[in-house]
Amino acid sequence: MSLAPPIRRIAIAVGATLLVLAGTLALVPVLLPVETVRRTVVAELSERLGMPVAIHGDIAVSVIPQLSIRLADVRFGEGDAGTGEPPARAEAVVGALRLLPLLFGSVAVSDYTLIRPSIAVQVSADGASNWDKAFERLREATRLRRTGLTDFRIADGTATVNDAKSGQRFDITGIEFAVSWPGADRQANVSGKLTVNGEPMEVNAIVARPQALFVAEPTGLKMRFASVPLRGGFEGSLTNGDTVTASGALTLEGPSLRGFLRWIGQNPGIGPSLGAFALKGQVEVLPNSLAFTKVNAELDGNVADGALSVSFEGTRPQVRGTLDTGRFVATTYFRDLNLAPESGRGWSRRPIDLSAVSTIDIDLRVSARELIVGGAQFGRSAAALTARNGRLAVTLGEAQAYGGLLSGALVVSPAGDDMDVRASLTVQKGQLGLGLGEWFGFRRLDGTANIQLGLEARGGSMAELARTASGQITLTAVEGAVHGFNAEAILRRLERRPLSIVGADARSGRTPYERIAATVRVVGGVATTTDMTLDGQMVRVNVEGSAQLPTRELEMRGIATLKRTASATPRPGEGDFELPFVVQGSWDDPFILPDPQILIRRSGAAAPLRDITRDRDALRAVLDAINRQAGFDGDPAPVPSSSSYAPYPPLRPRN
Repeated sequence: MSLAPPIRRIAIAVGATLLVLAGTLALVPVLLPVETVRRTVVAELSERLGMPVAIHGDIAVSVIPQLSIRLADVRFGEGDAGTGEPPARAEAVVGALRLLPLLFGSVAVSDYTLIRPSIAVQVSADGASNWDKAFERLREATRLRRTGLTDFRIADGTATVNDAKSGQRFDITGIEFAVSWPGADRQANVSGKLTVNGEPMEVNAIVARPQALFVAEPTGLKMRFASVPLRGGFEGSLTNGDTVTASGALTLEGPSLRGFLRWIGQNPGIGPSLGAFALKGQVEVLPNSLAFTKVNAELDGNVADGALSVSFEGTRPQVRGTLDTGRFVATTYFRDLNLAPESGRGWSRRPIDLSAVSTIDIDLRVSARELIVGGAQFGRSAAALTARNGRLAVTLGEAQAYGGLLSGALVVSPAGDDMDVRASLTVQKGQLGLGLGEWFGFRRLDGTANIQLGLEARGGSMAELARTASGQITLTAVEGAVHGFNAEAILRRLERRPLSIVGADARSGRTPYERIAATVRVVGGVATTTDMTLDGQMVRVNVEGSAQLPTRELEMRGIATLKRTASATPRPGEGDFELPFVVQGSWDDPFILPDPQILIRRSGAAAPLRDITRDRDALRAVLDAINRQAGFDGDPAPVPSSSSYAPYPPLRPRN
């Protein structure tokens, strides 16, 4: 029995069917009523999108590569009252036609693709959007229909978001998205990519029950997104009630917080800080804010736990929260400000950059078990950081440092191109040498100190702030030493030999003390004291003078007193040995010099000179005799009588 005839008959039947089908498809573009297509597509898109749809271009039906219809110049939504432009328009909309309904004379579209759509989102100052009505209509239409959304695609789209409330603008290009929602009880899949402000981003999401979003019920949401400035994911629930809200686990991270702020339209300046960041925790998401009830935050290698909220309601992002960290390294933030002196060049003249503060509002309470600032190490510390409208306030509630406790405040306010700075600091039982060395580079004084400091200044760099500083510093210290000279050794040597060279004792060694007390007043960058007292067992020093803050130079004078003891009984008529001195030069390496006139007075070798100057007539006679022998006339001007150390009269030749 041969199978050839049956196979031949089947092949002929299949071929005939295909031929009829091909002929039918070939006639579709001719027989399909254009107006019927227009009405069908307009009605379906308007219903599914919840906004009026208008076709302003031609309609074309294609058979190859698939049976489809192309509608040119499609506009979505009502036109703007001023410009007449709709919220969205597409160069074309392509719909895939279903063959079976078409054979029975009806039009059915299985999926739509928007070709090069242009979307405009306008948010007014009160938060209202030009898409609010469309979303409400979409929600109502989907609630009534209770069916899935036809597969929907966007190809090469663009969008512009202008937010008058926050003053931000986002330009989105290269939108390539696909939405698939097969039925009301089925999950919807969203995937695609886009470019936001020049940075490409990929997005993938799964909505467990999309229908729930249109009846204000929560539904599960899983989402992942990735770009260079920001990447992360969310897993939780999504609710579309009066507003869109979400709650669940959120992860946000990026290589540079400064780069992220610049990406969203802020100007955070430049600097080594505000680098890698991450936020991970349970979050409540509102339309314009994130509220982490429990968060793990990372920034520049510092890790903290607590609660944190981020809001985008105003013109700048707003960050509020309470964070606790084990070890916080703040070195990079101070390096940004260019506060430290430059080696061999004095205070830095580079501008203090606070642009990052002006782009964000901050209200943070931060505590740390260890705080590191450069070489300075603090123990348990608690601080409040507030930044608003470019004004920065840092309040140090308490910090364990240098063996004592520190508290204070720093307020920096913008003043044109400059800034106004107010600083206050209280130190209780702190190690003076460590603090002065680490913060001001002054390593000549140590001891246990109590300090009260209040300063004000204006400028754009540390050099300018030093030049304009004014305020007052009160210091009391006990059980320490002044480094750089040995006052007792110098005084004992000069007491024995007033004209001896003090040598290394004036540039090295140490002078111990039991107590120091001083009040320093600062006016226009000049620090002046009139009552600095150092009191030790063997030496008492009283100092007055000034320090030039801009140049870091000293100009001071004082009296050092060598106290008498039982082993050093003074000669009859003599009390404590006193020596005036001056302190000059850089405060990093000052010169300490005794008063030379006092040394001459005390020197026995200078006695003949003192005796001669006591007898002015004899001195005049000697000088006249010398002049006559040499052929000179003496100066007729009398020798000044106001000082026993007046210069000799000048000599001039006789005519």
